[in-house]
Amino acid sequence: MIKVADARIGTCIMNRDEPSRVTHKERVTVGTHMHSKTKLTLQGIFSGRTEVLTLGHHENLEDVEIVNKKGQVAAKISPNQLQIMDLVSYETLAATVTNDQFAKISEGSIVSFIEFQGKIIVTEIREGKE
Repeated sequence: MIKVADARIGTCIMNRDEPSRVTHKERVTVGTHMHSKTKLTLQGIFSGRTEVLTLGHHENLEDVEIVNKKGQVAAKISPNQLQIMDLVSYETLAATVTNDQFAKISEGSIVSFIEFQGKIIVTEIREGKE
């Protein structure tokens, strides 16, 4: 748990049961007696949804550790489904990608991905083998 005042741009927190990244932070004045709050702009990692929250400085947020991993595409299973091999642990994972990403990926491509609570999202596609 972190306080709203300690959240920085790039910090990942839980918002509505989805990990979200802080993309913008500012202090805002609320009311005529100079009460201030923190305004956070969050972007959902899986949905891409943007949301703005205005919270008190001392409220708590659940922080989340997000680790980017690198893998190699082992096979295209079906439309929008990939099989990715983690280049560190050599485990094979199933990932869902968008239509645009699916068209760009070929077997053997190197990809960066995030795994969180059983969901996998491809964040970067590199052509060729590394």
